[in-house]
Amino acid sequence: MNKQRVTESKVNSQQLSDSAAPTPVFRLRDMFKPSFDLWVFSWILGLVTALSMIALLMISGWFITGAALAGMIAVGSHAFNYMLPAGIIRMLAMARTAGRYGELMVSHNAVFDLLKTLRLRFFNRLAALPLIQQRNTLHASQYMHRLVNDIDKLDEFILRVISPWLVGSVSVLLLALFISWALPVSAVSKITIYLLLLLALLLPLIVSFRGINRAKKLSQVSEARRQKLLAPLAIITQLLLWRQWQTQTKGYIAKDNELQKLEWSAQKLRSTVMLLIQWFFYAAVLVVLFSIFQLSSNATSPQAVLNNIDVPLVLAVTLGLLGIQEIIVPLGQHYLALGNSVSAKDRLNALLTASELEPNSEKTIFDNKTDENYSASNHKLKNHAGLKLPTGPLNAKLTQVSAKIPNALVGAQDVNVSMHSGTPLIIKGPSGCGKSTLLQALAGELPLTSGHATLNDANWFDYEWQDQLGYLGQQLDIFDQTLAANLRLGKADATDDELLVALDKVGLLPWLHAQPQGLDTPLGEYGAAISGGQARRVALARLLLKPRRVLLLDEPFAGLDVETREKVWHSVRVHQQQDLLIVVSHHEWDMGQCDVLRLKENIFID
Repeated sequence: MNKQRVTESKVNSQQLSDSAAPTPVFRLRDMFKPSFDLWVFSWILGLVTALSMIALLMISGWFITGAALAGMIAVGSHAFNYMLPAGIIRMLAMARTAGRYGELMVSHNAVFDLLKTLRLRFFNRLAALPLIQQRNTLHASQYMHRLVNDIDKLDEFILRVISPWLVGSVSVLLLALFISWALPVSAVSKITIYLLLLLALLLPLIVSFRGINRAKKLSQVSEARRQKLLAPLAIITQLLLWRQWQTQTKGYIAKDNELQKLEWSAQKLRSTVMLLIQWFFYAAVLVVLFSIFQLSSNATSPQAVLNNIDVPLVLAVTLGLLGIQEIIVPLGQHYLALGNSVSAKDRLNALLTASELEPNSEKTIFDNKTDENYSASNHKLKNHAGLKLPTGPLNAKLTQVSAKIPNALVGAQDVNVSMHSGTPLIIKGPSGCGKSTLLQALAGELPLTSGHATLNDANWFDYEWQDQLGYLGQQLDIFDQTLAANLRLGKADATDDELLVALDKVGLLPWLHAQPQGLDTPLGEYGAAISGGQARRVALARLLLKPRRVLLLDEPFAGLDVETREKVWHSVRVHQQQDLLIVVSHHEWDMGQCDVLRLKENIFID
């Protein structure tokens, strides 16, 4: 009978991607913590570069105009100091070059150190998350995408948002102060110029905040396109043989077209914002020229104009307004930078939910102590001591236990069984009845949706399992290393003799003797150099390198012939004769004295 059940501990991808967590693990402002002094220094150098560039243009214009006027009025070279402005121009040119070089060196050193620290911190946090979150949140490739691409996006927050806007704001403020001193125009004209400068400065900032949703949409569509492309690649050979490749790529083409439209729309907005910023500065220049024209039109003679208006300073102001565009206009070009950083931050926080922190904790990704506060399984914190496993016989019991993979329609339901040391439990049943799911739940990779699991009358998940539980799942972890290196993942200090004993237990010793490189035989990526049955036995041998109180094996005999299967089963029984042994197997053969649990196919209705 199908029953609707209330999930007691449900962790799914939707919950993990909830960016509205009360206490985010990572915030954008946290990026300043590791190297705040370097960032301040880079901002100072950036300001020096910007002011040197503007001042160089202004003083050059002032110098040329002043020298020309000195000659026009025949004052003589003694009335105009040519050497001092020339020296200042050279000094500013060198300051601009040195400041730019120093700013690039300091800022990039700071950002590379930041990205390294972020990757290390996030990796440590991910490694410490409960197994259920590690297994069901994302695939390995997606984890890598988060740790590489998303963290790379974060540098835009400082390099494309904070630093340029901070330098631009100070530069505009200083230019406004210079205008108030140098221009002999009316208060209305000055206020108009100030408003135009303020609009030019605020427009990219306003558009950046408005662009957060646009950046999130672009990111979502880009990710969807990437998934549409990657999904068929795993079966590309079959799709080509069946002539279904074109059908499978329709979704990718649709997402690609959608992404192109969004990028084109973003480019149009980017160009519009940059053009408006330029127009604001051009309008400010026109206000300056119009005001000066009004003043000069009221003068009775050219000499009166020169007496009332400092022409070199007016030209300096005009060139300053034109020159500062090189600082402010790029702010509009990167209007999506803030949104990209926010999106990346939200996706990274989705991997590290606030529920894993202490209640109301303010600790973030950069708090050193928090990395040691997590346990890798069963949703337990390391600073919360678990129960020690008993040294005597083990007696486990499952009462009305149900478990399933999030969003799955099938799983284990209403399981009742007792298990005892020395008597293996064999789980059988049709496909879809939840055999593997039940094993995953006992291994701590899935939460129980209902029921209770106990060990010696205590909660199964209250024990500190550590290396006392061995689990052989359907997904094998065989790495692109030697046979010995893969085996020693189960026991780092295992001797060669111990490795040979473990391989003999799983029937791989004759195969090993036929290999010229022996224990140094490379297994290839995902065990590509060996067969599926051999890969499963290597993984099993890794578990048998040392005693474990509980051994959970999912189809350990898959791909084995009858003789090898019997040998492996005998070795495993002897190895676990004093402890718990739970095996999922579809093979029907005489396995000796065992308890058998037969599950029935069922469907969950949530």
